[in-house]
Amino acid sequence: MNEPPWLLDTLASVREIGARLPHALLIHGPRGWGEERIANAVALDLMELEPGRDARAVAHPDLRWLQPENGVIKVDSIRGIVEFLVQTPQAAPRKIAVIEDADRMNPNAANALLKSLEEPPPDSFIALSTSAPERLLPTVRSRCQQIRVRRGGDDEVRAWLGAAGVDPEKAGYWAVEYGGAPFAIASAAERGQAPLWDSLEKASRSPAAARAAGDGLRDADLVDLLERWLRIVHWLVRQAKVPVRGLVLDFATEILNVRRAALVNTGLNRAMQLQRLLLLWAELWRHASISHLPKATFLMSSP
Repeated sequence: MNEPPWLLDTLASVREIGARLPHALLIHGPRGWGEERIANAVALDLMELEPGRDARAVAHPDLRWLQPENGVIKVDSIRGIVEFLVQTPQAAPRKIAVIEDADRMNPNAANALLKSLEEPPPDSFIALSTSAPERLLPTVRSRCQQIRVRRGGDDEVRAWLGAAGVDPEKAGYWAVEYGGAPFAIASAAERGQAPLWDSLEKASRSPAAARAAGDGLRDADLVDLLERWLRIVHWLVRQAKVPVRGLVLDFATEILNVRRAALVNTGLNRAMQLQRLLLLWAELWRHASISHLPKATFLMSSP
């Protein structure tokens, strides 16, 4: 997949810095617009590997790429990164740690990372990527050089997705649930993922259908799924496609409550909460006449 035009200047700047990179970068911008792409390019450069590869799939002794687990980055995961960074590089000039969605660190995890940012081990490098830098501790932000990823224009995005072979009808649905983020849309297409709207539409048919839809979504990252669902609900309200705004906004609050619980409560019964929300959605669907929404309203749409 070619690099999108809205990232080219940022990628060129990072590569120009090269070996003069600081000990820590904070790469931030709207979710799905290329934060991880920049982090990937930096990691490949530091490992002296050819551009275009997926660093997360590279087995390299000097790289660790950390992602949230069930929507959270826990302290034990960060301690593992800290222990890794103090080791001597084996092949690359530096030990490299990339922490994706760094805002998902819980407070203990963020504090565990802080020492490595304040007193970086020799020959170490940390890249944090996030779409919500304001959720990071101020002391974490202040210890990093920041790089902001910009949004691309509509024409740039359409051309890039078209060149990647993304189905334009599905892209319209994904644009709503992913907030128009092109990398998220392209990733969904690459995985063969069905738009969430398909499952929500099926869930509306009956309680049994709602339970079946929940079973089909059981393996999805709950926090990510709820965020996509919330964008769909907000889009429906903004487009005035539903007549019962109060009921819809109450349902959005239910989604937010479950999302908060999923982020802080590792013992949360996620499958049960998802089933509960789908049953509420089926009830809302009937009361708010969402069933009258034509599929065409999603096409080439974004919030």
